[in-house]
This record gives sequence, structure tokens and C-alpha cells, in this order.
Amino acid sequence: MSDNVIKFRRPEKKSEPPVKKPRGPLPGWVPFAALLVVAMVVFFVQGGSQPT
Repeated sequence: MSDNVIKFRRPEKKSEPPVKKPRGPLPGWVPFAALLVVAMVVFFVQGGSQPT
């Protein structure tokens, strides 16, 4: 019965070349600095700290 079984083999995976980033990895503080800048821009666009 095992004569009728087709044995499959896994297709060989092509080795992908490593993808190079255009710049080095960002330091850990960059996302927080960007968030702070966006928050300050929104704050000043809305009128800043004007007393009501």
C-alpha cells in the first residue's frame, strides 16, 4: 500500500538578501521627542496659554 503514496519534498527556499535600512536605527528617545513636538505644535495652534 505504501507503494501508491506520493512522497512530497519541501520546495527549497531561496535565500533572500538582507534588507539594508537607508539609515541607522533611531535612538530610543526619537519617538518621544517627536510626540512632544507634535503636542507643542497642537498646543500653540489652538491658542497657547491664553487666560480665559
